[in-house]
Amino acid sequence: MISSELSNRIIFILSLLGLAVASFLFYEYQISGSIVCPTGQGCDIVRASPYSRFFGISIPILGIVFYLTMSALAVVRTQLFSFKIHTLQLLIAVLGVGFGIYLTYLEIFVIGAICFWCVLSFIISIIVLLSVILARKNL
Repeated sequence: MISSELSNRIIFILSLLGLAVASFLFYEYQISGSIVCPTGQGCDIVRASPYSRFFGISIPILGIVFYLTMSALAVVRTQLFSFKIHTLQLLIAVLGVGFGIYLTYLEIFVIGAICFWCVLSFIISIIVLLSVILARKNL
């Protein structure tokens, strides 16, 4: 079992990695050319779909907000450990993974294309959630 401090560091590092992925996607969404996608054209198809926005907000922006929030909470938790902060981390991580499940469902069953960067972000959010859960067991 890993310590709560190590788990929090993992949350912070993965949140920065997720922030880089979401920022890259935000940049790619802003340019008119094809998205750099290691797996083909799936990223462009997903970007062109009506599901690339949620209530008018670009999905990469939501990712940026999610990862910034998780990284900020990890920093706050190192300075001022509180059960409330950890509970907030857990709530936000569960919401992030839940939203990722919804988006992945849309990619597979509605859009019919997979975005490599979206899946990578989803995997990162799952590992962040698992790290939050592991930290909770060590409180």
